[in-house]
Amino acid sequence: MLFFICDIGFAVIGDTITTSPSPYKITMKKVRLQNSVTGEWVTVGEGDLTVDIASVNAGELAAGYVSGSAVPEGTYNNIEVTVSTSMTIKASCVDTTNKFGSGAVTWYTTSTAGPGGSIQASTVVGNYAEGTSIIPNTVVGVDPVAGTFTKISALPSILSISKGSTQRIRVKFDVANSVTFSYPGLGTFIAYPGEPTVEMQIID
Repeated sequence: MLFFICDIGFAVIGDTITTSPSPYKITMKKVRLQNSVTGEWVTVGEGDLTVDIASVNAGELAAGYVSGSAVPEGTYNNIEVTVSTSMTIKASCVDTTNKFGSGAVTWYTTSTAGPGGSIQASTVVGNYAEGTSIIPNTVVGVDPVAGTFTKISALPSILSISKGSTQRIRVKFDVANSVTFSYPGLGTFIAYPGEPTVEMQIID
């Protein structure tokens, strides 16, 4: 099965450059599957788990969070993933084409918050640091009180769980080019995380 963690939805004006982050930390809150017959939701993972999805063991940690053996007999067609609206990234990019009018310089994430939940970017290597981005409250699925973002995605195929079966989980994250640097015309250069792809297989 395939699902997506989040779609941050920043509205950007002007040129952008994408790059890959390290780290890219998210906090998982809950994962549920929907029974295709009854419409009922079954929780298969719950609780706070912070995962650096750019790390080599991220899939193993996430697989431990989602317990296939907890899924009752039945068929499932949708998955619901809830994460914290706060995500931490560290990334840099080289503006070789002078997109931002600053010449061939390297831009870095900083620990300073930018507008709209973004992270301020700097050309000073001494400012290079992890920054925390917040999914804006205007994005559908955000609960500003709980500080969570929830997204429902259709599974690419019906998941069938037979009685007494124990499922094994395999998870793979892809964060390639999931960070965007841009100059949105707000007087500051910014960076923000995009939507990583997550492939989750349930193996009989």
